[in-house]
Amino acid sequence: MSSPRWLAGLAIPIIAAAALVSSSTVASADPTDDAYLNQLRGAGLTWPAGDQDALIGMAYLICNDLESNWTPQHIANSIHANLDPDKIQVHDVGAIVNIAHATYCPNAGYNAGAGDGGGGGGGG
Repeated sequence: MSSPRWLAGLAIPIIAAAALVSSSTVASADPTDDAYLNQLRGAGLTWPAGDQDALIGMAYLICNDLESNWTPQHIANSIHANLDPDKIQVHDVGAIVNIAHATYCPNAGYNAGAGDGGGGGGGG
């Protein structure tokens, strides 16, 4: 199981986006958000108490990147580059990307034959 400290690094890069995107999650529980967090836990990921909103905000950013033609691997690499690589492995970030995709934007995706695969914010 991953160390609970590795996700602490998420707070700084995406706290502003998480606050904007997930302000409604603070006021009331959302079944989709709960499902997302439960799937992350099921994948063996852990995080410090209070970082749920940052994870939910990151999921929305991941969807934006997928809609901007980024590949899941490109997104995972970009997020991983902004975290402490000693605390999290890129395959764990890949799990976050895949779970966010399946939960929040299952119809979003990149078109491998279109564009350069760039764009988006990369979660950073």
